[in-house]
Amino acid sequence: MRMEPLLLFMASLAGGASSSLPCVPVASDHLAPTTSALDEHRALRKALGEPIPHSPTMIMLYGKGGHLSTEEYSIVLVRQADAVWRGTAVGRSRIWVKDAPYSPMKRVEWVLEKAAAGQLEDAISRRCSWNRAEALQANKSGPTPRDYIPERIDVITAGDAPITFYADEGDGRIAALIRPPR
Repeated sequence: MRMEPLLLFMASLAGGASSSLPCVPVASDHLAPTTSALDEHRALRKALGEPIPHSPTMIMLYGKGGHLSTEEYSIVLVRQADAVWRGTAVGRSRIWVKDAPYSPMKRVEWVLEKAAAGQLEDAISRRCSWNRAEALQANKSGPTPRDYIPERIDVITAGDAPITFYADEGDGRIAALIRPPR
């Protein structure tokens, strides 16, 4: 007997965000739609001479920010016709000195492992409402860390309108699935 379905069922009975299945947070009464980062991906990749992939199913993560330096990066996972997820990550950084030039970050290319690909497919097939105001109130443990980088995730699937949300909304597991391996 396979234990995974039983464990997932038991976790769903336990409730709570950490035991629930990952899902895409969507706009609701408590979550206004988040602006897509597609234009930022395009601009960054154009500046770096990196084409933006195209596919009916893509997951894109864009981040820009920092403390003593600015990091800007674009991570794109594309589901190809063979059902394999292929990713590219590019970025640049510069120190916070007037007119300092950008330095490119190392380009990374990878294929998502089969288990992670299955988890990602399951996650993007589910939608859940997210109460941003409630989450902010619950997580008020002090000021935002200086090195915090806000990240937006765009989920593009064939036949559906694109969905954009912040990487730290929901439980963060989707963001973890799409980052390049270390």
